[in-house]
Amino acid sequence: MQRFYINDLNTTDFTYVLTDLDIIHQLTKVLRIKLGEKVIFFDWIDEYDYIFQVKQINKKDIMLEQIWRNNNNSEIWFWLNLYQAMPNKQEKIEYIIQKWVEVWIKNFVFFRSDRSQKLLLSENKIERLNKIMIEAIEQSGRNYLPELVFIDKLDFSLIKNDENIVFHTVNEESLSLKDIKIIYDKNINIFVWPEGWFSEEEIKKMNILVFKKVHLWNRILRTETTGIVTSFYIIQNR
Repeated sequence: MQRFYINDLNTTDFTYVLTDLDIIHQLTKVLRIKLGEKVIFFDWIDEYDYIFQVKQINKKDIMLEQIWRNNNNSEIWFWLNLYQAMPNKQEKIEYIIQKWVEVWIKNFVFFRSDRSQKLLLSENKIERLNKIMIEAIEQSGRNYLPELVFIDKLDFSLIKNDENIVFHTVNEESLSLKDIKIIYDKNINIFVWPEGWFSEEEIKKMNILVFKKVHLWNRILRTETTGIVTSFYIIQNR
């Protein structure tokens, strides 16, 4: 069954008239849904997925009846956050958001590091990113909307008491991901470099705040790939 976020879902009423033209188009033109078929709606107000059956299809609305609800308690209990240095392309940001949502990242903070290239994001582009995030949530079965934040400068000291993991090249101070001990009772923050890596000054700040420096074996992954591998590993090893 296809799954959709509905912001005006009234779960106390067992009938629902769908008027969202984008969802109507997807149901009728793309999925070619028929009378009697089922669809899942959710609204982030509670942990339930609500199953509706199509009763009537009109040009501008679809009449549905609620027939069941499932407890969707699929979220991880600890906070796993991405601190991503701004990449050099909008497409990379889209890819990062889409894939990290699927592997259960809690919140996104994109910040301009010393070696980030200047990338301007208009309100329309940010709106598109939020739409990509919602579509990934619908597809992956999640029931939580991560926070999406863009900032120019990150104050590392504000997160000094969290479990901070930064990815860096192999050296005498870094450990393999499989060898670090992760404290799950704290916020777990994953810091991913830009294309030009973190600067020496940024690494010094992280060292002072006792960030855990990690390398990923003998491969250098792209900035948009690193977090997908890492977050999935952290979640599965809990």
